[in-house]
Amino acid sequence: MTQLTDIKLICFDLDGTLVNSVPDLRLSLNAMLEELSLPHVNDLVVKTWVGDGIPKMVERCLQHVNGNDFSQDLLANAVSIFEGYYQQFLNTESGLYPAVKSTLFKLQDKGYKIALITNKAEKFLPDLLAYFGINRCFDLLLGGDTLARNKPDPMQVEYAREHFNIGASETVMIGDSRNDILAGQNAKVSTIALTYGYNFGEPIAQINPDYIVNHFDELLTLL
Repeated sequence: MTQLTDIKLICFDLDGTLVNSVPDLRLSLNAMLEELSLPHVNDLVVKTWVGDGIPKMVERCLQHVNGNDFSQDLLANAVSIFEGYYQQFLNTESGLYPAVKSTLFKLQDKGYKIALITNKAEKFLPDLLAYFGINRCFDLLLGGDTLARNKPDPMQVEYAREHFNIGASETVMIGDSRNDILAGQNAKVSTIALTYGYNFGEPIAQINPDYIVNHFDELLTLL
């Protein structure tokens, strides 16, 4: 595997890349559904809804259990209910993927600037990262609602580059889903896809990332 050269900024996705967040999302969705008197869902189907932020995930959940028979008011109420439960269930059953913490520490020790670029709401990030002991690894946190647009739009990646005054050829976007790879491609930076994540249930190779790895610590052979 050819090593990436000249990289100074690494942009990481969160859900499905660093953290297997589906268990906590499922707990929160089911608590929301219970409150709305709707049937529960399981991890396998929740995995296919992750990646476009909380409102879209909740919308997909409601469509799954109730068809399209819901109003925008119900959707807004459901999102609010979900967020309350997610704050409660955050870090209950979810965990880091293997070798994430040790690999992040090694990349940090190598001197890379490291940004977290996720479509998850910014307010959930500090507690989540602190719980897993990886908050010190990130020089910049960009949630899905931090800027006007989020992945697959290139705005977050471009903001991170400009924040550190680092060129596109010196930047890489790493994630598990098409939104991550498309955001990197749209920002004209290198992309690395991880095969173990969610990607809406589809093979990540279909998006044509520059590199594909199966385990998180394989990044150390590239960077």
